[in-house]
Amino acid sequence: MDKKVINDKVSELLTNTPKKNFTQSVELSISFSEINMEAPENKLNLNIILPNGRGKDVEIGVFADGDMNVNAKKISKHVLSKRELEDYATKKRRMRNFAKECYSFIAQADLMTVIGKNWGAVLAPRGKMPQPVPPNADLKTLIDRMKKTVKIKSKKNPVVHTPVGTADMSAEDLTANIMEVLNAIERQIHEDNIKSIYVKATMSPPVRIW
Repeated sequence: MDKKVINDKVSELLTNTPKKNFTQSVELSISFSEINMEAPENKLNLNIILPNGRGKDVEIGVFADGDMNVNAKKISKHVLSKRELEDYATKKRRMRNFAKECYSFIAQADLMTVIGKNWGAVLAPRGKMPQPVPPNADLKTLIDRMKKTVKIKSKKNPVVHTPVGTADMSAEDLTANIMEVLNAIERQIHEDNIKSIYVKATMSPPVRIW
């Protein structure tokens, strides 16, 4: 994919995006043709680190006990201990709301059995089962990286959507993020099977890149 073409289209988008009193997300939409998205080799399940970040913060939840719990609370406001995990499991609405508030989760590795038993039915369908980490993990580095990560998971329909930043970012930074997403997808699905690519801000009309 030609970087200059993408940059020109992103610049067009930003020029035509009306200013609002909130931070508008920029989303990439990619549709595919002549490909069975249900075939194992074509199913997308990607975690892509955007080189210039998402442009806005997202919440990362942490499930941990002991020192890891204490350290996590210095970084995230969504931290639950084993006892709290089990307590939430008796209050389904509260559990669903907690899951909704976080984009991703990490968990102390030895809590994964408890999480699978009590939270699996809520987290798994949302694609939010936590990443297990050892108790001595560098939480700040890990959470910072996860906040820059977007998930792409294809379904039956031949189209995927993903945020690539915000309308407050520069065209160059958005272009670099878009290139990272497209390169990751094209490592699995050939460019010939990409039917169209659009980029759109929250309050703007879409602009076709491809």
